[in-house]
Amino acid sequence: MKDFDLEEELTAAMFDRSRQEPPRSYDADDLIASVRQRRLRRLQAGAAVAVVLVALGAGFVSQAGHDRGSAPAGVPIAPSAGTDSSAPPPVAPSSPAPSTSPALTTNTLFLSALRYQNPATRSKVDPAEVSALFTDESTYQRIWGADSRGVTCGAVVDGVLAAGGILLYQGTERLDRVPSLHLDAAGKVTDLTCATVAGDGKAGDPTVSGFYGGLVAATKSGDSTAITTLGEQFVTEHLRSAQGPNAGTCSFTAPPFWLADDPSSGTLTHGWTVNLDGPNGFPIDIDENAKISRSCGG
Repeated sequence: MKDFDLEEELTAAMFDRSRQEPPRSYDADDLIASVRQRRLRRLQAGAAVAVVLVALGAGFVSQAGHDRGSAPAGVPIAPSAGTDSSAPPPVAPSSPAPSTSPALTTNTLFLSALRYQNPATRSKVDPAEVSALFTDESTYQRIWGADSRGVTCGAVVDGVLAAGGILLYQGTERLDRVPSLHLDAAGKVTDLTCATVAGDGKAGDPTVSGFYGGLVAATKSGDSTAITTLGEQFVTEHLRSAQGPNAGTCSFTAPPFWLADDPSSGTLTHGWTVNLDGPNGFPIDIDENAKISRSCGG
């Protein structure tokens, strides 16, 4: 076969083939629309998956909270079957009572007893405050009693000197009854015992009991001149010149009772804090000659 014939025959065969399978054609708009449709289907499928995941996560958190027995804030937990919903809620244990110092307990207790035993000052005593000094109500009732005399060993007194031991006075005379306080670690009174000692006058502080006990006795007797005599005997001339005829009293010229505690000491002097029924005590110093040389800061 010649080359020309072969070429002609191939051309004819290719023509016949092209007539049987026409070439594919593409429409650009259809192609873009098809791509957009597939993209939309993918987005919708992704959103559906996200919704499912969120729902599953919320269910897991709710179940975990339920397993821990917790409830949303502000929403009360419903009582379980068989529980009395009217029962009061449990009361949290109260905090322990604050402790106080032995000196403060002693001061408050005996100052309250002095006030209660004097009809003119009895109304100043708060029974709740006194009761709080004791470990419990029964101890308070047993020691304080109906008239506070259990604190002062059954006697009515108008003077107390507290310095380690406790000395009781009527006027300038020391009694032979000595109370002893027993306190717990919080400074509360657990017991009070009384002992009898010789009242020879050697114990205590003669300047304090002589001057302030003398003023209390003068108040009861109505002797208005006693303060001058007592001042000359128990107060230094310097202090009387500085404070006048009421020196050493912080202006309590007619005290119903006296209480001296919180002792201090120096090289040649010693001191006390004295209360003559005021809201607070005042300090005094006593010199080497047993005279009051300073009081009320002066």
